[in-house]
Order: sequence, then C-alpha cells, then structure tokens
Amino acid sequence: MRKSNIFAGLALLFLVFFLTLSAYGEVPSTDSDGDGWADGYETKLGSDPDNPGSIPVSLDDPDQDGLKNVEERDAGTDPMDPDTDNDRLSDAQEVGSRITDPTCADTDMDGLNDFDEVRAGTDPTHPDTDRDGWLDGAEKAAGSDPLSQTSTPINP
Repeated sequence: MRKSNIFAGLALLFLVFFLTLSAYGEVPSTDSDGDGWADGYETKLGSDPDNPGSIPVSLDDPDQDGLKNVEERDAGTDPMDPDTDNDRLSDAQEVGSRITDPTCADTDMDGLNDFDEVRAGTDPTHPDTDRDGWLDGAEKAAGSDPLSQTSTPINP
C-alpha cells in the first residue's frame, strides 16, 4: 500500500509542478542586442533590449532582497520580486544558502515548500527526510512526523 501512495503522491506533485510552470512560465532567454542581458530582464528593468549600450544598472536592487540585478539574472530569479518562487524564503536567502532553488517553491517536490521544510527541520533537498517511504508533505498532511521513521500516515 505504501508504494501506491507514494506513486499517487508523486503523480500529484508532478501535475502541480507542471501546472505551475505552465501558469508562470520563465523570463525569456533571448538576448537580441548581445549585451549579456536577456530581453525579458532588460524590458522588466527598463533598459532597451535592442540597444547593447542600454543595460540594467548592475548595482541596483529594485526588489530590495539583497541581490543585485546581475545576481538575479545569474540565479534566474525575478529582479522585481524579492521571493521569485513565493515560498516565503527571499531570493537572497536561497541563493546565499546554495541549498534550495530560488525559482522553485518546493525544491525536493515533496509537498512542503522550502520555508515550511526549514521551519519543520526537514531536509528541503530530500523528499523523504526520515527515509521511511513516505514523502514529508504526505506525513505532515496526515499528522505524522516526517523526522521519525516510526511515525507514518498509517501509524502517526
């Protein structure tokens, strides 16, 4: 029964991930003027994507998350949003930690967003922190402890 629950959970997570990507998309990576800045970023930051002399001011931090525009570009985050993936961890926290993905609210796709994983003490890079065969998100939802192998949704 455990395996079918895990597969059903994974299928649901995949569907949510796919729908999220479809809804939000990504900043386009085309660089029409060859200045190293994607057209989407230039447009968003008010520079001309067709003029190589017009680039975003690299020292600016319009969303005040602690990352400069060039760092936002390199990380793939939104320079106008301090929390690109809306997981309640700032882009700077995620980029600085080098643990979680600042463009994905649930780095390990286990049903708990990265902030909730940090708060709960679970591993945001491993979907089954206690390695008992149950995703951390499924355990939290069922009231079991994702940090204890003996606590599962069947035996909370």
